[in-house]
Amino acid sequence: YFQHYYITNNLRKMNHSILLIILLVVRVQAELVDLSHILDENARNWPVEGYTPFKHSVLALYDEDGAFYTSKDIEMTEHIGTHMDAPYHFGKTAWDLASIPIENFVVPVVKVNVKEKSAKNRDYMLTVQDLQDWEEKHGAVPDNAVVLMETGWGDKYTDTEAYFGTAMDQKADDFDYDAWVAEIHFPGFSAELATKLLTDYKITGVGIDTASIDAGVSGAFPVHNTLEANNKYGLENLCCLDKVPESGATLIAIPPKMTGGSGFTIRVLVDTDSSYAYKQSGRMSGAGTQNMNVCGFLALFYFILYVQ
Repeated sequence: YFQHYYITNNLRKMNHSILLIILLVVRVQAELVDLSHILDENARNWPVEGYTPFKHSVLALYDEDGAFYTSKDIEMTEHIGTHMDAPYHFGKTAWDLASIPIENFVVPVVKVNVKEKSAKNRDYMLTVQDLQDWEEKHGAVPDNAVVLMETGWGDKYTDTEAYFGTAMDQKADDFDYDAWVAEIHFPGFSAELATKLLTDYKITGVGIDTASIDAGVSGAFPVHNTLEANNKYGLENLCCLDKVPESGATLIAIPPKMTGGSGFTIRVLVDTDSSYAYKQSGRMSGAGTQNMNVCGFLALFYFILYVQ
C-alpha cells in the first residue's frame, strides 16, 4: 500500500510540475521586444544650435579592498537617442512629461510596415490609405493606441549618411544647421494622416524608427504641430520594429516625471501579448484571447488535479 501511495503521490507531483511548465511556456510566448538604441556619445539627436551632446563622467569612484562604489554625472539634450516627445514639445499649453496621464504609457500597438515603400523612396510619408489598408487586414484601430511606422531606418542608425541622408558632421565647429536641414532625407508621417489621426481616431501617440515623426523634407514640422500640440506624444529613433507584430501587442514607454520636460530619452518595450492594453481599450486580439483562454483552461485543470 505504502509503495503504491508513494508512486501515485510522486506521479501527481510530476504531473503538477509538467503542467506548471506548460503554463509558463504558454505565457512566455509573449516576448518582450526592446525598441531602444544604446545611449552613449554616439546617440542621435536633432542638432539645434547650442544643444548639449551626451556626456557621461565619473563623479565619484571607490574601488579598493574588494569594495566598489561609483556615481556619475550626465549631460545631454532632452531629445537624444530613443526618446519621447512630450506634447509640450510643440504645444505651449499641452502636457509636459510630468502631466501625461500614466495610462498613456501602456497602450495597444498598431504597426504599419512600409519598409519596401521607404526603400524605394527615402522621402516616403505614411498615408491615410496605408492606415486604411492596415484596418482592412486587422480591423479598426483600437482606442488609445500608438501608431508605429516601420521604415527599416533603425538598421541605418549607426551610419550618419544613411540615417539622415547627409554626411554633414553635426559636431563640427562650422556646422550649418540650415544647410543640414536642406540636405536631410528620411521617411515620416504625412500631414494628411496626422490630421486624420487627430480627428477620426482616439490615439495616444505615434512612433517611428527614424529621427523624426515628420519626414526629413517636411519643412515646418506639420506632424509635430498637429499631433503634439493636441496632447499626442511622439516616439523617435526606435529600433527593432521588425520584431513587433502589426497588431495585438502592448507598448510600454515610461518617461521620467519631469516638470517642464519637452521630451526625454527612454526605454521603449513591446510585449507581444495583447492582454493588458487591449483590455484597457475594450478590445482583445484573437491571439491575446487565445493565449489567455489556454492559460485559464490549464490553470483550472491543474487545480482540479491538485485538490483530488
